Amino acid sequence: MGKFTSPIPPRPRMILMLCALVPLLFSSCGGGNAAQRKSSNEWLNSNIGMATVDDLISTMGPPQQSIETPEGIWYTWRKVNSAAVSGGVSMGFFGVGMTTPTESGEELNCLFDRNTGRLKNYNRREW
Repeated sequence: MGKFTSPIPPRPRMILMLCALVPLLFSSCGGGNAAQRKSSNEWLNSNIGMATVDDLISTMGPPQQSIETPEGIWYTWRKVNSAAVSGGVSMGFFGVGMTTPTESGEELNCLFDRNTGRLKNYNRREW
């Protein structure tokens, strides 16, 4: 065998690199949340006047809320990122303090026409 230029032999070094790179590869394959939102918005824009509640239920699951209004029925889908909830005790140099929990997620509200049952409008909100 020859001399190593790194303190880690070649085989374990390659295993360490793969362990670091493989999760990055799989996490970026979907294009991330922004790309998924963009594709969802494009689908909604192109299907205004055509999509029904059943179309959205088949892709997003049942809505969490529905409200009847004179213009139609608003259906709401929410997705909360529970991993982003933080809070608890913080122990700093000067003492112990409580941090406030924060939460992130997104909400999609879709208005369906009362007479035709087709998608009329939608809005998306993130927090």
